[in-house]
Amino acid sequence: MIEYAIKRIIFSIPTVLAVVLIVFMLIHLAPGNPVDILVGENASSVMKTRIVKEYALDKPIITQAAFFLKNVFVNGGGNSIYYNKPCFSVIKSKFKNTLFLGIVAFLIAILLSFSLSFLSVRFHKGIIDKVIVFFATIGMSIPSFWLGILLLLAFSVKLKIFPVSGTGGFYHVFLPALTLSFPMGSYLIHIFRNELLNQIDKRFTVALKTRGIREYLIFFKHIVKNALIPVVTVLFLQLGFLLTGAIITETIFSWDGIGLLLIKAINIRDYPLVQSLAIFIAIVYIYSNLIGDFLIGVLDRRVSFEKRDL
Repeated sequence: MIEYAIKRIIFSIPTVLAVVLIVFMLIHLAPGNPVDILVGENASSVMKTRIVKEYALDKPIITQAAFFLKNVFVNGGGNSIYYNKPCFSVIKSKFKNTLFLGIVAFLIAILLSFSLSFLSVRFHKGIIDKVIVFFATIGMSIPSFWLGILLLLAFSVKLKIFPVSGTGGFYHVFLPALTLSFPMGSYLIHIFRNELLNQIDKRFTVALKTRGIREYLIFFKHIVKNALIPVVTVLFLQLGFLLTGAIITETIFSWDGIGLLLIKAINIRDYPLVQSLAIFIAIVYIYSNLIGDFLIGVLDRRVSFEKRDL
């Protein structure tokens, strides 16, 4: 498994490089002068000269690509125009807030989806099951911006239980985390519930019952474990989304994370920072999926790390 993990990490490096080079090419494929794209047409001549030197824009395209890679991997993404410091340093300062929000939303989604899935399976085809499926379907359909505004109006403006906006501890994070976790949790309920019901009907479940093994042991040791395999895949795809900042949610609640930072960078035309955020988000997605892939191998013994295709 360790050998497979090392190989996967090594083979993910070309994907990261490809993302970096795609971002680089987008600057040069866009109409207009790359300098104007990076700093805006109204920037001073001093600023334009600095950008030309920093990105080697007066050099051949291959040299520019080499300088761009150096900026990303050595110089912290180059300097932000607005903050006047390395872009990845700015992202790092905001990412801790997004990480906190993402983890809380992740835990709420897991708690709600798992408990309600168990309850739905326990009362399968009953009124409780139908109510859970109904609200889970609604949860998948509600736009996050609309849900966020509803939660703000209800719990912040009317009831005044939670603050309207800002970044902080539990009282600040609860509403944005709930906004993020509700659609995710609803989707997980559908997947986990269906997988549990599918596993219950398998032949091995009947065989284990005939051997006299207690039902709760069969359920938690075998059925749940097998049902978790597709759930883990979805969880870590969603984790990448949560950790890279839900842009709409962070904007609604003025949560000072990388989602809000991206909106600000676009509005003030800080394109070096926008580039660095695009690269950072792509890298988080790549390695979130990688972690999920490893966990599937741990849960499913049928998966052979030695024989799997890279």
